Amino acid sequence: GDRVHLQQVILNLLLNSMDALEGRPEGERYLAVRGSQTGDGMIELAVIDRGAGIPPGQLPHLFEPFLTTKAKGTGIGLSVSKTIVEMHGGRISGANNPDGGATFRFTLKAAPVEGAA
Repeated sequence: GDRVHLQQVILNLLLNSMDALEGRPEGERYLAVRGSQTGDGMIELAVIDRGAGIPPGQLPHLFEPFLTTKAKGTGIGLSVSKTIVEMHGGRISGANNPDGGATFRFTLKAAPVEGAA
């Protein structure tokens, strides 16, 4: 895939998570990035936080342009991320975590490893 575009997706998800952690006490801040293979030739990257979470009414509209929960947000980051991921044959989703915060994950087709048998 296009490294610059995929870096933009990861950066956007990380910045969104860090913004969601603002105002949380230092001991309660949690942000993790996990990568895994899904078993169907795809890889998945998940950005998990224990921030404010996503207002329930906005969950169905997360990837629509100009939707934002930030006072100074533009509402284009997730929309652009969705476009990039789908251009690479993947999928992106976001959901609230049962223990607070949110997880955004996207999948991409795994590239064959050169020299692998």
